Amino acid sequence: MNYEFVVLPMGAVDSPAQVRDYVRTQYGQPVDEQLHRFVVAALHGWNSRVPAAYRHALLNVEAAGHSVRVTAADRADRRRHRSSAVDSAATAVRRLIEGLILGLEYQLYDAADDSLWPPKRSE
Repeated sequence: MNYEFVVLPMGAVDSPAQVRDYVRTQYGQPVDEQLHRFVVAALHGWNSRVPAAYRHALLNVEAAGHSVRVTAADRADRRRHRSSAVDSAATAVRRLIEGLILGLEYQLYDAADDSLWPPKRSE
């Protein structure tokens, strides 16, 4: 199982079911400068600090337009690190991303529980 997260602008989708289509509309577009500066750079920084022994914690970062798709790798050392190490990495990655977008006009899609964070406010 991969742990997938997507950062996208607040209000870009009305429900988690629309996230994949939204991401597809962003392919081929240059990455939004704010998104690159605050999110993409920090995620690449995460990867640069991952020791070789913890390759399962490396992130696949795909950025285009106003979206960033992040996959927490679980395939590098899958046999040795069946679930606990991957689960730990996924939780840490989610917390990292939440911290990066806090206060910005972005939301986070978590594919594991098919949710958007922060949740849409009721009017």
